[in-house]
Amino acid sequence: MIFSKYSICILALSVVLISVVQVGANTYPSNGVLNWKGQDWYLTDGKANPGNNYWDNTGAWIDSQNRLHLTIVRDNDGWKCTMLNSQYTYLYGTFTWTIASPVYCFDKNSVVGLCTYLDDCHELDIETSRWGETRGNQLWYSVQPSKIEGNNRGYLIPSSISGENTIYRIEWKPTYVRFTSTEANGNVIADYNYTNVSGVPQQPASVIMNFWLMAPPSDGKNIELIISDFTTTDASIIKVA
Repeated sequence: MIFSKYSICILALSVVLISVVQVGANTYPSNGVLNWKGQDWYLTDGKANPGNNYWDNTGAWIDSQNRLHLTIVRDNDGWKCTMLNSQYTYLYGTFTWTIASPVYCFDKNSVVGLCTYLDDCHELDIETSRWGETRGNQLWYSVQPSKIEGNNRGYLIPSSISGENTIYRIEWKPTYVRFTSTEANGNVIADYNYTNVSGVPQQPASVIMNFWLMAPPSDGKNIELIISDFTTTDASIIKVA
């Protein structure tokens, strides 16, 4: 039987919905702070970039499987997105996220960001988004500023891959940054080794996870992102915020 990409996305979204319904007790933020994977995460509140969005400091929680949920939700004030900043600041290391959601099937106006961040010129990004396009690349690696030649790579993902249960890795070293995305079975989706030493950040940075909009969702529906794991290895913790 042959399935279209639309059918694969609907099936993947349905599986995620069922898993959420079955979840037991959740852990919610306290005063905009959520503890997960051994540290506090600080949720952004109010209006701010990226995307000049409104951010909800109650828009994330942890389920009974210790998975992190981020949301894009419409309320009386419009659309609200979710962004978390790490308690720890790191210099170099390998940062790995496991995503449970079918991110390549998400609305074309949504953006999933997995980043290390000091400022807009010292930032490493893995993003899944179609940037408002109906078709086109869905996965992006960036070393900011991304407008510099060689600092940005986009990848068209095969229709057989929904993004569910995929793994994303930033390996940040003094002389290179390697971005890798794989399926759960180890198959490589996209791999890029950035070797422009002058562009590699050399100062401590926080880890940011965000889920945001470049425009309201085209289908008008709320969206939920589930991050099932996050780890760091060989990373120097410089300070605790």
